Amino acid sequence: MSIKYADISESVTVDQANLKLASLTRLPSIEKIRLEEAAGRVLAIDFASPFPLPPFRRAAMDGYAIRSETVRFASPDNPVQLVVQGEIKPGQYMPASAQKAGVNRALRIFTGAPVPDVYDAVVMQEAVRRIEQPDNAHRIQIDRPYRSGQHIAEQGEDVPSGMTLLGQGTVLGAKEIAVLASFGQMEIDVFRQPRIAVIPVGDELMPLGSKLGPGQIYEANGMMIQTRLREFGALIVRYPPVPDRLEAIETAIGEAVRQADIVVTTGGVSVGDYDLVKQAALNIGGSPLFTKVLMRPGTPTSAFAIDSRLLICLSGNPSACFAGMELLLRPAVMQASGRKERRLVWLEGRLSEPVDKPSPYPRYIRAYVYRDADKWNVEPLRNDKSGNVAAFAQANALALIPAGGAGASHGQAVRWVPLSS
Repeated sequence: MSIKYADISESVTVDQANLKLASLTRLPSIEKIRLEEAAGRVLAIDFASPFPLPPFRRAAMDGYAIRSETVRFASPDNPVQLVVQGEIKPGQYMPASAQKAGVNRALRIFTGAPVPDVYDAVVMQEAVRRIEQPDNAHRIQIDRPYRSGQHIAEQGEDVPSGMTLLGQGTVLGAKEIAVLASFGQMEIDVFRQPRIAVIPVGDELMPLGSKLGPGQIYEANGMMIQTRLREFGALIVRYPPVPDRLEAIETAIGEAVRQADIVVTTGGVSVGDYDLVKQAALNIGGSPLFTKVLMRPGTPTSAFAIDSRLLICLSGNPSACFAGMELLLRPAVMQASGRKERRLVWLEGRLSEPVDKPSPYPRYIRAYVYRDADKWNVEPLRNDKSGNVAAFAQANALALIPAGGAGASHGQAVRWVPLSS
């Protein structure tokens, strides 16, 4: 006898839902890619410096390499003159046989050039007086002492060999790729991008570009989810709208779990006669993780395990879909991407306006948060009705209004999570 959706019920809080999803979200496999293709990817193995930086003693500025002992007693009244015996620029190397540093000698040197071992300081060029000689040689005059090591970057001064610079789970951006390039890494090990299937469900949904008939709307939730998850490095397989027919929903979900790491549906999860997604999940062998989340909006949000794959069923209501995407789907995809930071970061601010709408469950409202002196102001979006897609445009945060019959008052402290990636 098949299990009926009406016979099962598993209510969880948002935190409990995230723990259940995390327990079934697998760490992705590893692949090697070229460094120039690594932007936005997630590092799979700790990266330690294979050699020190700088790899040799180098000049920290343009000037002259000297022996500090030769100018130990230099002063404006007792300047020291040194013979410039040659020059060295970045990319050159002076063999030991050519390194001569008598008491009265100096070497013209440029930023980044290797400093021969016989010199222990660099005098910047603005601090010397050049004295030209008839034979095109020249001397420099120095009128103050310089300490040993001045204006020289010693080998390994920035990074010693073997130091861990980037940890597993780091998202590779410009500065991380610069670090890897500094050590000559042409290829890097990264986590494979998770493949997410997005299935919108509903007879009323029409693909973009089609002509709307009576009672029809354009399918927007799938596009929203697709775009958001791509920000976290996911590969998306987006299905066309599936009608409210049990067999069609079963077919779409069954196909999706064979080609995706996580399957996401939107719509068809409430308690109406045509809300068939949960029953379809059960019919194809899904094991329910939860069938109700104690939150508003998005209470009917559900999740199932199917053939070791994760199915997350979001509401078709735009506001509820948005909340479920941010609070539940986003952390799961961050984990499936192998990211080190996968939990939502909650901050605290104060409401700039009251929220009068009571709720038996915690309510997550779209808000605009801004800094005012030493505190965060949380401004609830006006006209933030459950189906108002236009309200999304101004939101940069979700704010948590505690459960209860009073809502929240002006100036009340509330927690909020930013919507940035």
